[in-house]
Amino acid sequence: MPYTTSYVDDGKGVFKTGSGIVTGLEIFSSALQESSNEARSRKLRYGLVDFSDVEEMKVTPEDIRRIVEMNRKLAAFTPGALVAIVAPTELPYALARLWHTFSDDLGWKANVFHARADAIAWLRKELLAKEGPSDALDQFPSLQPAS
Repeated sequence: MPYTTSYVDDGKGVFKTGSGIVTGLEIFSSALQESSNEARSRKLRYGLVDFSDVEEMKVTPEDIRRIVEMNRKLAAFTPGALVAIVAPTELPYALARLWHTFSDDLGWKANVFHARADAIAWLRKELLAKEGPSDALDQFPSLQPAS
């Protein structure tokens, strides 16, 4: 399955990873699954979507619109959530920017990056600003720098 979802940091974070050929239907199905579990969704504070290993994207602008409409339901459970998208190549980057434009009114703070390290650094910075430095990063061990 080229588009996978894993929950991290005691359910406070979600990592979505694309590889090989990724379709709009796969991304939409993932968004549908995410929004169908309200209890799990309410715990989410951030998402990291990584298209670094994608070879081809079969995603249309209409797919992006449908994905954003599905994200709208999730956004009702996750106000103020952070979303970082890693898209190192041209087409995934353009599609991620289109999603960012269409999703501007969801109440999420989102950004698109070319490199995963930059996306993680941004998530860390934003979580520190929201949570305060005392224990914020202890709550998010998956975002800790490698030692």
